[in-house]
Amino acid sequence: MAAQPRIRLLIVDDHAMFREGLRAVLERQPDFVVVGEAGDADNAVRLARELTPDVILMDLHLGASSGVDATRLILAQEPAVRIIALTMYQDDDLIAAMFGAGAQGYILKESRGAALMHAVRTVAAGGAAIDPHVGARLLDAYRQDRPQRAVPPTALPISEQPSERDLDCLRLLRAGKTNREIAKTLSLSEQTVKNILSLLYAKLNVSNRTEAVAVALQSNLIPSN
Repeated sequence: MAAQPRIRLLIVDDHAMFREGLRAVLERQPDFVVVGEAGDADNAVRLARELTPDVILMDLHLGASSGVDATRLILAQEPAVRIIALTMYQDDDLIAAMFGAGAQGYILKESRGAALMHAVRTVAAGGAAIDPHVGARLLDAYRQDRPQRAVPPTALPISEQPSERDLDCLRLLRAGKTNREIAKTLSLSEQTVKNILSLLYAKLNVSNRTEAVAVALQSNLIPSN
């Protein structure tokens, strides 16, 4: 049986010692390969174009440059690349800016190595990865800014009540599972999962999985822990 292709990683951080340490940790994983390192935004953009990594681990403060700007420039020329913010900052504006620029993940540097490995694999597979501390901040902001979205399940028409299958999907979404992982867990096809989620978003009056989980938590459709 042919070996599975390894996830190609680019590390972007302005601290050389941090890059070296992170590289050593990542390359212990048999399914990871670090194809390059960059210490500033310009080199990050250049290497993303030349090396076409699968996932980029992006610091937000790169000396005089911004990881947000680098993310935006990289995705403009290499839209297939997936980017995870790897930072010590939990500033709401930075979080919003990074996701607005197109990042698929936001992980804090204080996180355990296992959490970072899981985030890389999740994002590489097409999912999103959000540090639990960051997720809590996003949920708080969502509750403050969009309280009208929080429709108690008892207020929904009976025909629009989430089914048990819907709730299973919501619980797996909250756990950060990709559509493929949900399909495998529930013994469904990936297309069936996509169809379920599309109908579920309509029931909850949301447009994506992050909003769906936020509304489900706020409406007590799924447990918060």
